[in-house]
Amino acid sequence: MADRNSFHFQGTEIAPGTGVEVSLELGDGPAGNSRDIPVYIIHGTKPGPVLALTAGIHGDELNGVSVIHHLIHGDDHIAGTDDDRIPRDELAGTIICVPVVNIEGMLLEQRGAPDNRDINRLFPGKKRGNQSQRIAHVLFQSVVKRADFLIDLHSAPHSRTNLPHIRANFDREECMELARAFGTHIILHSSGPKGSLRRTATKEGTPTILLEAGTAHRFEMEAVHSGIEGVLNVMGHLGMIERRNRLPAVRLLVRRSKWARAEAGGLLYSLFNVGDHVKKGQEIALVTDPLGEQTHSIESPRTGVIVGLALNPLVRAGDPVANIVLCSANKWKQAQSEFNADDPEEESVDDEEAVDDS
Repeated sequence: MADRNSFHFQGTEIAPGTGVEVSLELGDGPAGNSRDIPVYIIHGTKPGPVLALTAGIHGDELNGVSVIHHLIHGDDHIAGTDDDRIPRDELAGTIICVPVVNIEGMLLEQRGAPDNRDINRLFPGKKRGNQSQRIAHVLFQSVVKRADFLIDLHSAPHSRTNLPHIRANFDREECMELARAFGTHIILHSSGPKGSLRRTATKEGTPTILLEAGTAHRFEMEAVHSGIEGVLNVMGHLGMIERRNRLPAVRLLVRRSKWARAEAGGLLYSLFNVGDHVKKGQEIALVTDPLGEQTHSIESPRTGVIVGLALNPLVRAGDPVANIVLCSANKWKQAQSEFNADDPEEESVDDEEAVDDS
């Protein structure tokens, strides 16, 4: 819990009502140059919680990077101007922003770190470990342990796209409070794989949720704005800012979801997009050979909403094509059309397969 006094981070003093850029040092690179992770801290003028925001743990997932950038600088990309979304003079508490955890992975346009490891399987890391373990260690010790709450921002891998949704551990009430406050139509149950940031941070006492929104290698402003609004909703819920949260009238709490899969290999032609509602047995995609002479139809295994969709047109038999959450057409229409609900109606969904984890 931060107070009115200056906030100290890595030897830097951040005065109340100010934002300061600092860095987490990782040691020298191959050319003898210093390697570090940039961090931006906004310290409020009133006492309140410490909220950490992380993005770019997977170097090719950029929507979360843009979410944090817009929260710090506003749409004009300049901090301290009228379009800033976080009023520093009125902020209660402190925000620790880590826009890009995996800097070198981002520069290489790849998911993993330069040693080809997935940082999000290595938390809490090791001080004397390999490159990825050291990144995880520095982030965990310097940021996660300083935070009261954490939001980790992700996108689907380059071969897929995701409807914006929150992933949280349904069995941890403090995580569910954050997930509900974020305001997405869908919350998927996931404690996270072993070594993931959200699983390890929550276990160590920092309740954490994860946003999945859009796909990799690009900025998608619809996904970005969903992340911005969600973070601001959480800040309003925590009393860090004055805000009337914009919540859906209907919220789906999904224990498990189900993928529709290709039964034949070939070229994939999807007939729907994420967020579309489909009926059980409805044709949702076609698979052809390169000449288009042989066509295989993929039907929806249930009536519901597409929350994840394959983008790679090359598929093999058994490849996942569309992740579908059970939901009636009327319920989904209501969920999308009504907002500012103080107490959203919740519907629990429990299907056959667990969600894929980031």
